[in-house]
Amino acid sequence: MNLPTGVMRGNTRNIQAVDAKRELDELAGMGFSGYVIESILLPSGLEESALVFRNGIGVGSQYEYYSRARTLQGDESLAHVLNVFIAEHAVVDVVELSVQQVDLVTAFNPKIKFSKPIAKGGFKPFMKDSFDASLAEKISSSAPTNEPATKESLFKKFGLAGIEGM
Repeated sequence: MNLPTGVMRGNTRNIQAVDAKRELDELAGMGFSGYVIESILLPSGLEESALVFRNGIGVGSQYEYYSRARTLQGDESLAHVLNVFIAEHAVVDVVELSVQQVDLVTAFNPKIKFSKPIAKGGFKPFMKDSFDASLAEKISSSAPTNEPATKESLFKKFGLAGIEGM
Protein backbone atom coordinates (compact mmCIF):
# COMPACT_ATOMS: atom_id res chain seq x y z
CA MET A 1 0.00 0.00 0.00
CA ASN A 2 1.30 3.41 -0.89
CA LEU A 3 0.70 6.02 1.77
CA PRO A 4 1.10 9.76 1.30
CA THR A 5 3.75 11.66 3.17
CA GLY A 6 2.27 13.56 6.05
CA VAL A 7 3.44 15.28 9.19
CA MET A 8 5.39 12.99 11.52
CA ARG A 9 3.71 13.26 14.94
CA GLY A 10 5.53 10.53 16.78
CA ASN A 11 8.21 7.89 16.56
CA THR A 12 8.61 5.21 19.21
CA ARG A 13 11.46 2.74 19.16
CA ASN A 14 10.70 1.11 22.52
CA ILE A 15 7.14 -0.09 22.11
CA GLN A 16 7.07 -1.44 25.68
CA ALA A 17 7.28 2.14 26.97
CA VAL A 18 3.88 2.83 25.40
CA ASP A 19 0.45 1.92 26.75
CA ALA A 20 -1.02 0.94 23.39
CA LYS A 21 -4.65 0.89 24.49
CA ARG A 22 -4.32 4.40 25.92
CA GLU A 23 -2.42 5.66 22.85
CA LEU A 24 -5.09 4.42 20.45
CA ASP A 25 -7.81 5.99 22.59
CA GLU A 26 -5.88 9.27 22.65
CA LEU A 27 -5.60 9.30 18.86
CA ALA A 28 -9.31 8.62 18.59
CA GLY A 29 -10.16 11.21 21.25
CA MET A 30 -8.21 13.99 19.53
CA GLY A 31 -9.92 13.34 16.19
CA PHE A 32 -6.68 12.16 14.58
CA SER A 33 -6.57 11.68 10.81
CA GLY A 34 -3.61 9.78 9.43
CA TYR A 35 -1.93 6.46 9.97
CA VAL A 36 0.17 4.55 12.44
CA ILE A 37 2.92 2.42 10.93
CA GLU A 38 4.38 -0.44 12.95
CA SER A 39 7.48 -2.35 11.91
CA ILE A 40 8.81 -5.43 13.63
CA LEU A 41 11.69 -7.74 12.81
CA LEU A 42 11.10 -11.30 13.97
CA PRO A 43 13.14 -14.46 13.34
CA SER A 44 10.68 -15.22 10.52
CA GLY A 45 11.39 -11.86 8.85
CA LEU A 46 10.21 -8.28 8.58
CA GLU A 47 6.55 -7.50 9.22
CA GLU A 48 4.88 -4.13 8.81
CA SER A 49 1.43 -2.76 9.39
CA ALA A 50 -0.62 0.37 8.92
CA LEU A 51 -3.65 1.45 10.95
CA VAL A 52 -5.61 4.27 9.29
CA PHE A 53 -7.71 6.86 11.15
CA ARG A 54 -10.20 9.43 9.84
CA ASN A 55 -11.35 12.07 12.34
CA GLY A 56 -10.51 9.78 15.26
CA ILE A 57 -12.25 6.72 13.80
CA GLY A 58 -10.26 3.63 12.82
CA VAL A 59 -11.28 3.08 9.20
CA GLY A 60 -8.86 0.46 7.94
CA SER A 61 -5.64 -1.48 8.28
CA GLN A 62 -3.13 -3.63 6.46
CA TYR A 63 -0.54 -6.12 7.67
CA GLU A 64 2.35 -7.37 5.52
CA TYR A 65 4.34 -10.52 6.12
CA TYR A 66 7.19 -9.78 3.74
CA SER A 67 8.99 -13.10 4.21
CA ARG A 68 5.78 -14.96 3.40
CA ALA A 69 4.72 -12.64 0.58
CA ARG A 70 1.35 -12.32 2.29
CA THR A 71 -0.75 -9.21 2.86
CA LEU A 72 -3.82 -9.05 5.09
CA GLN A 73 -6.26 -6.16 4.79
CA GLY A 74 -9.28 -4.76 6.57
CA ASP A 75 -10.99 -6.88 9.23
CA GLU A 76 -8.66 -9.81 8.51
CA SER A 77 -5.59 -7.73 9.43
CA LEU A 78 -6.83 -6.03 12.62
CA ALA A 79 -5.73 -8.67 15.16
CA HIS A 80 -2.28 -8.80 13.54
CA VAL A 81 -1.90 -5.01 13.56
CA LEU A 82 -2.92 -4.70 17.21
CA ASN A 83 -0.66 -7.63 18.13
CA VAL A 84 2.42 -5.59 17.21
CA PHE A 85 1.38 -2.87 19.68
CA ILE A 86 2.09 -5.33 22.49
CA ALA A 87 5.31 -6.79 21.08
CA GLU A 88 8.58 -6.46 22.97
CA HIS A 89 10.45 -4.65 20.20
CA ALA A 90 8.90 -2.65 17.40
CA VAL A 91 9.10 0.75 15.77
CA VAL A 92 5.93 2.82 15.62
CA ASP A 93 5.50 5.99 13.57
CA VAL A 94 2.44 8.25 13.79
CA VAL A 95 1.84 10.30 10.64
CA GLU A 96 -0.86 12.95 10.42
CA LEU A 97 -2.76 13.48 7.17
CA SER A 98 -5.60 15.69 6.06
CA VAL A 99 -9.06 14.12 5.89
CA GLN A 100 -8.86 14.39 2.10
CA GLN A 101 -5.60 12.43 2.04
CA VAL A 102 -7.17 9.69 4.21
CA ASP A 103 -10.13 9.57 1.83
CA LEU A 104 -7.71 9.05 -1.05
CA VAL A 105 -5.92 6.26 0.82
CA THR A 106 -9.20 4.38 1.34
CA ALA A 107 -10.41 5.15 -2.20
CA PHE A 108 -7.25 3.72 -3.78
CA ASN A 109 -7.06 0.82 -1.29
CA PRO A 110 -10.70 -0.16 -0.64
CA LYS A 111 -9.76 -3.60 0.75
CA ILE A 112 -8.14 -1.99 3.81
CA LYS A 113 -11.49 -0.67 5.04
CA PHE A 114 -13.10 -2.23 8.12
CA SER A 115 -16.64 -3.53 7.72
CA LYS A 116 -17.51 -1.40 10.75
CA PRO A 117 -15.36 1.64 11.66
CA ILE A 118 -13.83 1.57 15.14
CA ALA A 119 -14.46 4.51 17.50
CA LYS A 120 -12.67 5.49 20.71
CA GLY A 121 -12.48 2.53 23.08
CA GLY A 122 -13.33 0.10 20.28
CA PHE A 123 -9.82 -1.30 19.92
CA LYS A 124 -9.63 -2.67 23.47
CA PRO A 125 -11.70 -5.83 22.85
CA PHE A 126 -9.35 -6.82 20.01
CA MET A 127 -6.14 -6.38 22.02
CA LYS A 128 -4.55 -9.18 24.01
CA ASP A 129 -2.36 -8.77 27.07
CA SER A 130 0.76 -10.23 25.46
CA PHE A 131 2.27 -10.71 22.02
CA ASP A 132 0.82 -13.74 20.21
CA ALA A 133 3.42 -15.36 17.93
CA SER A 134 0.87 -17.98 16.86
CA LEU A 135 -0.86 -15.41 14.60
CA ALA A 136 2.09 -15.54 12.23
CA GLU A 137 2.23 -19.34 12.44
CA LYS A 138 -1.42 -19.55 11.38
CA ILE A 139 -0.67 -17.36 8.38
CA SER A 140 2.36 -19.37 7.35
CA SER A 141 0.43 -22.62 7.58
CA SER A 142 -2.53 -21.29 5.59
CA ALA A 143 -0.54 -19.54 2.88
CA PRO A 144 1.79 -20.91 0.25
CA THR A 145 5.37 -20.54 1.38
CA ASN A 146 7.65 -18.41 -0.73
CA GLU A 147 11.33 -17.78 -0.35
CA PRO A 148 12.24 -15.17 2.28
CA ALA A 149 12.21 -11.57 1.10
CA THR A 150 15.56 -10.21 0.03
CA LYS A 151 16.67 -6.60 -0.11
CA GLU A 152 16.37 -6.73 -3.89
CA SER A 153 12.86 -8.23 -3.86
CA LEU A 154 11.66 -5.58 -1.39
CA PHE A 155 13.15 -2.78 -3.52
CA LYS A 156 11.41 -4.24 -6.56
CA LYS A 157 8.09 -4.47 -4.73
CA PHE A 158 8.28 -0.77 -3.80
CA GLY A 159 9.35 0.34 -7.27
CA LEU A 160 12.94 1.02 -6.26
CA ALA A 161 14.62 -1.69 -8.35
CA GLY A 162 17.69 -0.60 -10.23
CA ILE A 163 18.74 2.14 -7.84
CA GLU A 164 22.52 2.17 -7.68
CA GLY A 165 24.60 2.62 -4.56
CA MET A 166 22.49 0.64 -2.08
